[in-house]
Amino acid sequence: MPKLDYEGVSYDRRPGESVLDALMRQGVATPFSCRKGVCLVCVMRKDEGELAEEASAGLREALRQKGYVLACKAVPEGDLRLSRARASDLFGRATVLDKSLLSPEVCRLRLTPATALYYHAGQFLNLRRPSDGLVRSYSIASVPTQEDYLEIHVRRVPFGRMSSWIFDELAPEDEVDIQGPEGRCYYRGHDPEGGVLLSGTGTGLAPLYGVARDALASGHRGAIHLYHGARERPGLYLEAELAALAAAHESFHYHPSLSGEPVEAPLCAGRASDLALADHPDLRGYHVFLCGSPTMVEEARRAAIEAGAPLTELRADPFETAALDPETTEEPDRYPPLDAEMWQALGEGVLLREILTDFYTQVYADPLLNPFFSHTTIDRSIGKQYSFLARIFAGDSLYFGDRPRNAHHWMVISDELFDHRAALMERVLRAHGLAEHLVRRFVAMEESYRKFIVKGRAWPRIMNGHTYPLEGYEEVRMDVGTLCDACQGEIAEGEVVRVHVRLGTAYCARCAEASGVHRTTTAPPPA
Repeated sequence: MPKLDYEGVSYDRRPGESVLDALMRQGVATPFSCRKGVCLVCVMRKDEGELAEEASAGLREALRQKGYVLACKAVPEGDLRLSRARASDLFGRATVLDKSLLSPEVCRLRLTPATALYYHAGQFLNLRRPSDGLVRSYSIASVPTQEDYLEIHVRRVPFGRMSSWIFDELAPEDEVDIQGPEGRCYYRGHDPEGGVLLSGTGTGLAPLYGVARDALASGHRGAIHLYHGARERPGLYLEAELAALAAAHESFHYHPSLSGEPVEAPLCAGRASDLALADHPDLRGYHVFLCGSPTMVEEARRAAIEAGAPLTELRADPFETAALDPETTEEPDRYPPLDAEMWQALGEGVLLREILTDFYTQVYADPLLNPFFSHTTIDRSIGKQYSFLARIFAGDSLYFGDRPRNAHHWMVISDELFDHRAALMERVLRAHGLAEHLVRRFVAMEESYRKFIVKGRAWPRIMNGHTYPLEGYEEVRMDVGTLCDACQGEIAEGEVVRVHVRLGTAYCARCAEASGVHRTTTAPPPA
């Protein structure tokens, strides 16, 4: 029988079985989410053996060339040797070219990558401290067609380990590790006549500064409005540069604002996002970019959708903090205000059920969305979502399911996939005749849950302040008989089986005995 070797340990493999299924069956808790090659979480390095091209579909070319594959799509025909991802393959080296203060609280770093890096202004990169592997994400302010370095802006965070190191210790000629670029907050140039609205706070200016200059360098002809807000004057740390940019380009308009002290012209009083939306109440046809504090971005994104901003042209880059991180924070037990107008328009539930039936019929047929629903029936999905929305719009108390964070905790969902689902819902709502302002309001309501759903890795479930294991297995004595999820053989009442803590899938002792493996283990992190 062909051999499967992972991290130096041999496992048995059945015909047609994926690497992920084989490892799970034998108690190796490897990271995964969708199990269909969409989320790209179960990446491994192939050291020896042959696999079909499908095993690496969706991975970056650089990773494919190094032999990386997806365990869920890897179905070997012969012997195969795999190992976990190497951090050195995911990060590259860069040298500090220049370091300067833009304000007492904002430092500008210019980095020279060791190898050529293809990126867009406004994307972000992960910066890693070589001494201990500490990682933080920073947006890119430089424009690749104008500068031969990467520029990032770092705000000093009180007691922040990374920012304190950058401000106080990092020096020119020092080396750091970088990963990326990532993100979609960048100028695409497909609509050079359209309006561009950029709004940000603090160092959320960095990507907006890059996007604005990239648009101008690309010959964008439509009006570009950049709103930057801070509490105090030093927070407007590129005021002179942006004023000069506005003077040099008739189509570019800079709107600085302060919310914490009196102002005089040309400054405005108030929050940047409030001013931007007040000046632009109709955002149909606009390209909207929102960056900065999570609260501002979340509120402005909902308001922009209600103002008509197309979902496909709305880009946001919230800067999360540990205190606000939904990965480690339980979702508040509260709902939006009741919406009597919406509930009446939805036929007090009659039309809503028709909409959800149509919507989930398309979801289950969608190759990108279907993998996340493979373990539940369409009727159950419709029923749970109906109860949740009835609670939101009408205050119906019959919903007892998980809130969005816990309901989606294991799903690795990108912004693009969230947008794909939102666009599908938007089309279904219009097809069923919901008024346009209610379509926008409905989509904006769902938008408010983005921060609890979009993520790059699975999160543990958090309930009543207790964090539950995300991966791994437990030995459980069955109260009732069932079938093994691997071999479909009978599991008798009272039999001890291995159960996956997240999926609840049960594996009989016979499946483990077939390979002589009896373990409850969790896959190690990248080396």
